[in-house]
Amino acid sequence: MSAIYRQVLLAGLNTRDTKPPGSATERTCPRNGCATLCTALSRPAERYNGRMPHTLPTVKPRRLSCAHHLPLFCLLALSGLNAPAMADALPRMIDIPAGEWQTDACPGWKEGRVCDPEKYLRQTLQIAPFQLSATTVTFSQWDACVADGGCQEPDTGWAYQTRPNQPPCQADGPCNYPYDEGWGRGDRPVIHVSWKDAQRYVDWLSQKTGQRYRLPTSEEWEYAAAAGSRARFAWGAKLGKNRTNCNGCGSRWDGKETAPVASFAPNRFGLYDMVGNVSEWVSTCVPIRSKRGEDNQTCMGYLYRGGAWSYDAKSVGIDTYNWIYPDFRANYIGFRVAR
Repeated sequence: MSAIYRQVLLAGLNTRDTKPPGSATERTCPRNGCATLCTALSRPAERYNGRMPHTLPTVKPRRLSCAHHLPLFCLLALSGLNAPAMADALPRMIDIPAGEWQTDACPGWKEGRVCDPEKYLRQTLQIAPFQLSATTVTFSQWDACVADGGCQEPDTGWAYQTRPNQPPCQADGPCNYPYDEGWGRGDRPVIHVSWKDAQRYVDWLSQKTGQRYRLPTSEEWEYAAAAGSRARFAWGAKLGKNRTNCNGCGSRWDGKETAPVASFAPNRFGLYDMVGNVSEWVSTCVPIRSKRGEDNQTCMGYLYRGGAWSYDAKSVGIDTYNWIYPDFRANYIGFRVAR
């Protein structure tokens, strides 16, 4: 979270009549801390209105009404979570428009060629409008959940916070804070969190705000990551340099550690780090398959998407995915939230 964004949020919580810097409080808002807060946080929210062509216009910021944000932030203010924790806990959500997405990747992606939809892409899905957080969940946002009691597990824990020389917790240990590998917390993406851990965070955020947060589906994630592109990356067929963080992506973090969120340019929807930096859990289940080849309703594991700081350059992209068991934690997997 930027220092300016955090400052505006805290000012709205702690004062009754203070206007956010550079923005006048809307007349429809009552003059109190909650109203000032809702107006401050209504900048910016991005939306692309229209159909999904192969190329999209530049996304422009828009102002949301006070009524759109007032219930969310006032519920938080009344929930008992203090102002600094609230500032850390709230993801900035981006409106993703409805559109079509073809699911199967074409063979040309790995060779840097643009897909020919008529030749390669097989199944067309209709994606309903939804919201996705601009960045992956950060350590600040996760730690606020832990401090409030929402992201704690009594019998199993996360990686050690006070014993950084110890290996990360997996299935046991009295630790609730994910290990940051010595790379720093704050605006770094939270790592060493399992799929189940991510569910605890979205459940806590939903309970605190009165809004239904969740993990995106794999199809939603891929559609949002592409942002209208039919190439391997949202910016085109070639990886280029310093566009994301991977082992060979040309950034100063390459193959060494995670980068702070939003260190690179966003895609056309306004989403950061959809490819590289950390892989991201999605809600899509990998079912257990019977001996007859039939899927049942039990999930064996869950998908994670996009690739990470440790992946070779040829292994990151919109089409990158893998799956693992829901208890698995690693220093290359995080998550972002949908609504």
